[in-house]
Amino acid sequence: MESKASGRPVFRKPPPEGVVEVVGIGREWSIAGLEDGSLLAARKQRCRLSRDGGETWAEERDLPEPVSASGLLRLNSGALAAFSDDMLWLSNDDGRTWGEGRAIPMLGSPYYDTLVQLSSGRLLYPNRACFGNQGHPDLPLEYVRSYGLWKGLRRQVSGHYHWPEIDIASVSISDDEGESWRICEGELMGWFDEHGVPNGQGGVTACDEPSVAETRDGRVLFLARSTVGRLVCSYSRDGGLTWSAVRPTELAASYSPPALTTVPGTGDLICVWNQASREEIRRGYRRGRLSAAVSRDSGATWQGFRTIEVSAGLEDVDRVPAESPVTPVIGLPDLGQLPDDFAVFRYPNVRVIGGHVFLLYAREWFELASGARSGFEDEGDGGVVLGHENVLRRYPLEHFYEQSLP
Repeated sequence: MESKASGRPVFRKPPPEGVVEVVGIGREWSIAGLEDGSLLAARKQRCRLSRDGGETWAEERDLPEPVSASGLLRLNSGALAAFSDDMLWLSNDDGRTWGEGRAIPMLGSPYYDTLVQLSSGRLLYPNRACFGNQGHPDLPLEYVRSYGLWKGLRRQVSGHYHWPEIDIASVSISDDEGESWRICEGELMGWFDEHGVPNGQGGVTACDEPSVAETRDGRVLFLARSTVGRLVCSYSRDGGLTWSAVRPTELAASYSPPALTTVPGTGDLICVWNQASREEIRRGYRRGRLSAAVSRDSGATWQGFRTIEVSAGLEDVDRVPAESPVTPVIGLPDLGQLPDDFAVFRYPNVRVIGGHVFLLYAREWFELASGARSGFEDEGDGGVVLGHENVLRRYPLEHFYEQSLP
């Protein structure tokens, strides 16, 4: 949504020295390297080209119909793949022309840009199905949403994750670059107790908008968002055909999707996600901190924690310890007063290309709508609009190894 009034806050974490920031490319964009060393960024039916490693970008242009890209991926064969929801297109000339679209069978729908290719050549496309409704019809809205006061105006901060929902994940598999597909055995969902033991005593836990990555030891790690104050995970030892029981990780998190990638040549993992404590989630800050960490042991432990962005009202810390019990946590119905520079950082993506880490995400903040007055309480969002910008940051890869790594 375009901003209708001035009021963009001063964000607390400007890009560090040596880091390039570009506004205009971010959430729902994907980046791939081309054979001539340039970079291609794409989102839906639009794309942009950079010939200087991502520092500047040409004007947007159309992708040829019907190609639509929620993700780009350079395949082992050299072909360039564009994919969107349940369709895949391949190009053998770096995007100048594209083959026929190929349908991808899946359980539900994917988080954008999550198709990966294993060293074996196998393609894995994690996805999820969400079963739910918009709350019980007899309950007032304050029981199924969180509201805070921003400059005296009552503003909705969160919604659907208060509703009864069941989120179940799956992985689609292809061994011939998308010509044919099959779906992994069974589905993935949380079924653990308050200690993280998968015994069913905690009921069904959401396993939503997953990412997968090949690990140093040859397994595949699956990370997903959940409602229990942590990311949840599963592993596959057979290239994604079967998966272990879903368990909570040691990564404190809100009900927001993680982005996971493998560092080429090392097998290390980089994860970018909304790190939050249980208390911060209750106060309405589930996307108020964007964090990153590295694993050098296939996801068993995480190091190099760092905060990329942080909202006013939150402590600027690099690591938030995971807390127990591992039980559902949501925002309070009444959040009280929110800071003027309240902001959220959402839907990250991460790619490693040519010695650089590219982070893509969205910043959002509140602004007064044209003609609105602060200092009064309305019935919802009438006096407030949402400011928004897409953000691309290019980091040197070594930046993620400079902190907290032995």
